Amino acid sequence: MIHSFLKGNLIQKNSGWNMFYRLVLWAIFMMALGYQQVYQTEITISIVIYFFQHIFLLYSDIFNFLSQWNLWQCLSLGIGFYLIITEKKENTKKKWMQFLVCSLLFFLFRFGIHWIQPKENFIETSIHSSQRAKSSLESISGKPNLVMVLLEGVPRKHLVKLKSRYINFSLLNGSHFWIPMPHTSKSLFTWMTGESQLSNTRLQGNETLLESNLPKELEIKHGYQTEMIYTQSIYFEGMEQFFPKIFQTILEKSELEKRYGSSYSSFSWGMDDRILIPAMKSMVNTNQDPKFLFLGLSQTHSPYFVSQIDSNQRWKSPMDRYMGALMEEIEVLDSIISFWKENSSRETVLILSSDHGESFGEEGAHAHNYSLYNQETDVPFLLYFIKSGQVYIPKSGSSVNFKDTVLGLLETKANDRDPFLNPSFFSSDYQMDLVLKTWNSEIQKAWITKEKKYIYHSDRDQLIEMNWEEGNKNLITDPVLKQRVMNQIYSNIR
Repeated sequence: MIHSFLKGNLIQKNSGWNMFYRLVLWAIFMMALGYQQVYQTEITISIVIYFFQHIFLLYSDIFNFLSQWNLWQCLSLGIGFYLIITEKKENTKKKWMQFLVCSLLFFLFRFGIHWIQPKENFIETSIHSSQRAKSSLESISGKPNLVMVLLEGVPRKHLVKLKSRYINFSLLNGSHFWIPMPHTSKSLFTWMTGESQLSNTRLQGNETLLESNLPKELEIKHGYQTEMIYTQSIYFEGMEQFFPKIFQTILEKSELEKRYGSSYSSFSWGMDDRILIPAMKSMVNTNQDPKFLFLGLSQTHSPYFVSQIDSNQRWKSPMDRYMGALMEEIEVLDSIISFWKENSSRETVLILSSDHGESFGEEGAHAHNYSLYNQETDVPFLLYFIKSGQVYIPKSGSSVNFKDTVLGLLETKANDRDPFLNPSFFSSDYQMDLVLKTWNSEIQKAWITKEKKYIYHSDRDQLIEMNWEEGNKNLITDPVLKQRVMNQIYSNIR
């Protein structure tokens, strides 16, 4: 409609500007269709508003987004430009031809195949052959330091390919640990409170949650000092209204840039995560009360920041940059472990996980937010006892149960245990029962229970059943079973 208005009313006034407006209009139209295809979700008003509210962060993802386009998308953009630039005069026949061409381009764009599928880089892990993981843990005695390292956008399947000086990540094979929504701010909120808030786009804190959260309960019930260092900004999606109120001390991107910006690089979403080491050394007194230290990393957020890279390598594929960033994160993790091994006489339990995963074309999805398949929702989770070297990995678990699991493990005496805590995912009677949903979108919903996973695709009204490894996929055609699963899903979202 805007295109027709420009042609009919402005073509005589300023043909140069008229052509420019129409070219921009066509580019925006193609970008909108491209967003829907690349991220497998519909464009809504809330997503458009979100983009303009956070454009200073999102602009760097545009190039990453364009790199995911297939051949038909690029041809559609180019042919549209050609038709606008070469148009000289109007006639009915030509208008119909343009309409047919645009219709054809739309169907090619919408249903065209992906010519290039991403290839995964597999790295052999033959280290720590004697290291074993335990899946059962009843309690943690002695009030150890708790150091939680949360990777950014790392699914379990990518971490198991890499090696650390201390931990054999291949031990994560066979385990499953899910987050309910593949979005950073919502995920951090769930880790600390046990609430997924699937119905809300932004964080919805209240007075109860300001007291009933993991940092506050560790501080009040167990005498912990609670500190957070986050190389991303908390002034985003309402995080600044919640996290400074539950941690005693916080260092985030803006403060880290003031203190160390001359020595460490920043990018749109975060910083060179090596900055955590000097920040941790200056902030943490290891000789005082036990610590709960939350360390949030950022380099593996798109556009995937790699510090040790030359200008030519910056234009490598997103997957190559991502794996390069992840390998640097493992170096940072080893430095964190070394610091606590050398500087604390108290046992320190490293808690390693991720806020969500990342898609690189699996099931047609890219980046994160809009897919509930394992590459975005099945994250690594392990406990590593730094002094003893013991590794604990639950067979299954969820960030929804993380808070209660940690508090339950610290309450070593039976009389001290809170009867309202949910079962620990390290206990034998733990059962998976988790509903998941895509962020700011109704495109997918899911339910994980016992040995089954169900994903509902609302755009095609299909419910798919699969096992936890996402094999043996079956389309559910039984209306009774489909309704039962959908009732379970909606009972946790409404």
